[in-house]
Amino acid sequence: MKYWYLLIVILPLILLSCSKKDKHERSLNNTGHDIGKLRKDVLYRGDVDAYNSLSIEFFDYPPGELLPYAIIMENKYNDSVFCMDIYQSILFIYYAGNSAYIDEQTAKMAIENLEKAAKKGIDEAILRLTYIPKDNKNLTYKEKFKYAMGN
Repeated sequence: MKYWYLLIVILPLILLSCSKKDKHERSLNNTGHDIGKLRKDVLYRGDVDAYNSLSIEFFDYPPGELLPYAIIMENKYNDSVFCMDIYQSILFIYYAGNSAYIDEQTAKMAIENLEKAAKKGIDEAILRLTYIPKDNKNLTYKEKFKYAMGN
């Protein structure tokens, strides 16, 4: 009888203790910085380190969250990394069958930044541009964007 009593009391305690999750679990993309401060540092100071942390944090956010920050940083520094981030942000928004919804101006922004990144030697940009047919003068930016997606 004593064994049944111990089993009834101890077994639920063991099961409850095993099912508790660690309250301090955090995403691998959490840099430990305050998101609000990172955003302000990028917007108002053009802080590259804050931008890099923000780009890591935004892996846990919906596609496109990094886009306005990438545009601001590219305008400030004219750097190929930011050009590629602009292209990739737009790509992630319209990926997986949503490319039909992209407008011509957004596609133009994506392709122009992809071309800037390629001119500055970014291998991924150079590769993406090879997907666009060589005789592309009659293609719209939307069509170029769809080709650059690799579809």
